[in-house]
Amino acid sequence: MLRGRPFSGMSGALHCRNSKTALSKMITNCKMNIKNENERRCVRRQCRQQCVIHQLLAVSVEIVYILRMKSRRIAVIACTGGAGHLRAAEALVLAAKNHPVPLDVHGFDVLDFTPTWFRRLYAQTYVELVNRTPELWGYFYHRTEQLPYRKHPLIRAFDRVNYGRYLRMLKELNPDAVLCTHFLPYISVSSTLRKSGWAPPVIAVTTDFDVHGLWIDPIVRTYCVFHEESAWQLASKGVPTDSIEITGIPIHPGFSRRAGRAGIRRALHIPTGEFTALVLSGGFGMGRITDVVRTVVDALGQTRLDRTAVIAVCGRNEHARRSLESLPIPDRVRLVPMGFVDNMHELMAAADIVVTKSGGLTSAEALAIGVPLLIVDPIPGQESRNADLIVEHGAGWKAVNLPNIAYKLHQLISRPNLVRQARIAAADLGRSDAAKRILDMTIRRFLKPLKKMPRNVPTS
Repeated sequence: MLRGRPFSGMSGALHCRNSKTALSKMITNCKMNIKNENERRCVRRQCRQQCVIHQLLAVSVEIVYILRMKSRRIAVIACTGGAGHLRAAEALVLAAKNHPVPLDVHGFDVLDFTPTWFRRLYAQTYVELVNRTPELWGYFYHRTEQLPYRKHPLIRAFDRVNYGRYLRMLKELNPDAVLCTHFLPYISVSSTLRKSGWAPPVIAVTTDFDVHGLWIDPIVRTYCVFHEESAWQLASKGVPTDSIEITGIPIHPGFSRRAGRAGIRRALHIPTGEFTALVLSGGFGMGRITDVVRTVVDALGQTRLDRTAVIAVCGRNEHARRSLESLPIPDRVRLVPMGFVDNMHELMAAADIVVTKSGGLTSAEALAIGVPLLIVDPIPGQESRNADLIVEHGAGWKAVNLPNIAYKLHQLISRPNLVRQARIAAADLGRSDAAKRILDMTIRRFLKPLKKMPRNVPTS
């Protein structure tokens, strides 16, 4: 039998799970009212037959339920506009495959259905902007949020050609619901789908603590946001409150398991009592991680602690990793440069503090683990707003420049109670089950498989 199903119509199956108890009660009642032994045996036989029929009917309902839900397709669509959007989509696909309700899930990157030149241009433009001219990106972010988004007729004509293969894929797949971890998968084809009269329910799964106006589109049925403040901000932009769900940002299930910190540190060969700072640059290796690591190493080398460690994850930035390997290190500091890793949840759980940019996914993962953040170099726009929310809730601190990183570290080491309080605040702010919440909401709102129970199945 399936468990945890949000449909009230399955109470008949639950009734028959207790059929032995029901049978005993029925036979007892018969003994009280029927004195003839032959009649008693006849009644017992009828009771057993009735319960067998009830069980068969309940199993039939279960089979119908599974077949109906298995035929329901969910498309999870991301966009290579930052590693976080892809990680959120991967978390949803993994959660759907492990969900107690069987679902037919398909994951895609919308840019895979566009010409190669456009795919490279779109992905690289974002990376180059935030790396080389973050202030310009911040200007575009704020400027586009102030104006309502309207497509120029030339852009609409371009979209019909550029996203033609993507649109054909959607129609061939014919999903019952579409979960988008980026706005491009739906704003690119929104007008075309709405004019055609065919449009599956679209759920916008936002990946930052604030929601930019580009996410808002008439085709979206539900917006999934991180926090109550995120919902308030989205409603202030004209989105109906009944179209907003506070779910959190979907993250890998590894960040949902609060394993013993001491055991993880032993597995990673981190000695007990060694203050450990985890320095992250993001999945694409963005930001000046070499300068940040050098600052953190020098700051820890000047503290009163006997043993400290800096784990630097450079992502796909191999040049940064190699340069860190030759960095001069004080005697009391241990530096571990790393490239792209697949055990980030363990590294975060083992760390005392995470020094990072405030990307939506990285921040959500750290908060779910319950580790405080020291935020440096947030990208103007979405990351600076993420940082504001984290600092306001006491789950981290923001360094305004490199010397300020050293000051903040000295303060935290000299006042360890600050770190303990921030760990509690981070755990309170984090949402580790967001992927399952989003799927549960999608099933509840859009994928109800059984309108009602068959008449001949008992429900009480």
